[in-house]
Amino acid sequence: MSTTAHTIDEVQGRDEPDRVFRRYVFNNHETCSNCFCRIKSDHRRVSKGTQGRDLESKATRAETVRLWPTEPGEIGPEGPCVGSQQVDNTAIAKYPVRTVCEDCGSIAGRADSDPLSRRKALARAETLADRLAKVGEPVQLDLLKHLVGHLKSQEDLSSYDTECFEAATTIAVREARDRR
Repeated sequence: MSTTAHTIDEVQGRDEPDRVFRRYVFNNHETCSNCFCRIKSDHRRVSKGTQGRDLESKATRAETVRLWPTEPGEIGPEGPCVGSQQVDNTAIAKYPVRTVCEDCGSIAGRADSDPLSRRKALARAETLADRLAKVGEPVQLDLLKHLVGHLKSQEDLSSYDTECFEAATTIAVREARDRR
């Protein structure tokens, strides 16, 4: 009986074809799950919150004004509430990260819940093939488009965009790897 030594890359290897779509495209925070384009990030962290394009409307806040007690037995340790006043809050204002796909306008790069038309799905299959190529996954564009088109034309599958793209990617990647 003989054993063969393997390099670390051979042991870890690449993901199985059925995991490629979810890992490198759909669940990748750098990729828009709606159109499969790369999402650009234009924010940076600062000491308080995040500095970005949008400021939440918290520049002022109401602060309670209390009457300070002068004698023991007054209500509460700070006295009764006599009103409120607006206080500048910009020191703790939060600048939330706003990520919007520049290609399709998807907020945070999330896939739309409305199903794509067959034509739009075929156009996105081309972008999907480009994204897979950029992560080093081989894929046959013609086969990927054919599979997406076929799955989207099936009445019982046409509303399941993610599943259609995932199944088509699995088969197209498997076929491309076998031809290498």
